[in-house]
Amino acid sequence: MKLCKVVAIFDELKLQAVEQALLRHGIDGFTIHPVSGRGRYFDSFNENRLIKHIQIEIYAREQDAPTIRNCIVDAAHSNTESEGLVSIMPINDLYWIHDKRSALKADFQCRES
Repeated sequence: MKLCKVVAIFDELKLQAVEQALLRHGIDGFTIHPVSGRGRYFDSFNENRLIKHIQIEIYAREQDAPTIRNCIVDAAHSNTESEGLVSIMPINDLYWIHDKRSALKADFQCRES
């Protein structure tokens, strides 16, 4: 089984739209972190020039990762500078702590909308 980790960083104002889009696709397992950073755009009014964004991480089957990426991009898009980015990384091993077993392909579901 091949798994991927989809990681996206996007404007915190788009969190609800991204969350709802993921839930519509049957993705209900994700981790969200508030993050600050500086990319192509920076906050010139703030002393440290950092902007606030959200980072979301989702483990998924390799074949579902592009669908999840597109779902996030569509929901987070607002046609402005520094909207964020999405990466897809291969996972070598994933292990469930609660029942002490390796993750199975059946543990991850995604459906096209």
